[in-house]
Amino acid sequence: MLEQLPETLFQLAFVEELIGTYRWVWPLCEVIHFIGLTFLVGIITIFDIRLMGVAKSMPLSELRRLLPWSVFGFVLCVLSGLVFFTGLWANVKVHPVEALVIDPYLQIKLLFIAFAGINILVLYQSGMSKVIENLGPGEDAPALAKFIGATSLFLWVGVVYWGRLIPWGI
Repeated sequence: MLEQLPETLFQLAFVEELIGTYRWVWPLCEVIHFIGLTFLVGIITIFDIRLMGVAKSMPLSELRRLLPWSVFGFVLCVLSGLVFFTGLWANVKVHPVEALVIDPYLQIKLLFIAFAGINILVLYQSGMSKVIENLGPGEDAPALAKFIGATSLFLWVGVVYWGRLIPWGI
């Protein structure tokens, strides 16, 4: 399976050709990635700091209505990130598999994304999601929910930080 990975990535050569032919594609994807990060990290940050006890006057039920927009932001980031990853050869002459192996910042960013996903699973599997669902204005979240929120905030800020370092690792 891993032997097929380099071939599979080169089957996505249309991205390389697209980036090589149209120089505006890469900056457009950067803008899309930034918009996705704004939706994702911005909304998650507001939700997390409310869980941690800031702005308790906001009911969590209202903030939860924004969460689908953070999922939309995540999808934008994944799609534009795939263009960056598969288009590396066209932009900086590094094969995507080589980037995975040699770039510690890319590896750390992917780990942070994975841990953020696990953190979301903990929120739902622990039952904390149901507990905080009906927190009204002025009500404090349980300690576990605060910890999950703080962890989430740390992880998503880490994703942005390590992501900004990726070009220096290649």
